[in-house]
Amino acid sequence: MDYTKDNIVKDKAETWKSFNRLINYTIVFFFIILFMNFNFFN
Repeated sequence: MDYTKDNIVKDKAETWKSFNRLINYTIVFFFIILFMNFNFFN
């Protein structure tokens, strides 16, 4: 098994980047839904 510490750190960084992207999209999606709800009820 030639899995160095460098590769593990790189894997963690990749996972963290995709996780951050997912959170950002979720927040944007949530705000769009809130905005549409406020427009709908006013």
